[in-house]
Amino acid sequence: MMENKQNKKWGLNKDLKNLTVRQRIDALVLLYFLNEYREQNIAFKKLKSHWTNMIYKLPETSDKAYNSVKNGRYNILSRMKKLYNEHVVKL
Repeated sequence: MMENKQNKKWGLNKDLKNLTVRQRIDALVLLYFLNEYREQNIAFKKLKSHWTNMIYKLPETSDKAYNSVKNGRYNILSRMKKLYNEHVVKL
C-alpha cells in the first residue's frame, strides 16, 4: 500500500497545448523537479538552488546588475509557484 503512494507522479490538470510557451517551459521544468524529488518543499528548494542559480546567478551586491538579476530570480520563482498552484496535481 505504501508503494502506491510513493509511486504517484506529478502532472498537469490542463493540456500543455492550452498553456503559453513560457508556461510550458516552466511546467516541464517544475514537473521534472517534482517527480525527481517527490515532495513539494524539497522540489522547490532544489529548483531554486539548481535551476534558478544556474540561470540567474546572483552577482555581488555592489554590481550594477544585482537588482535586475534579483528581480529575474523572483519572477521565475513566482511563475513556478503560480503554475504549481493553478495547474499541478498528483496523478
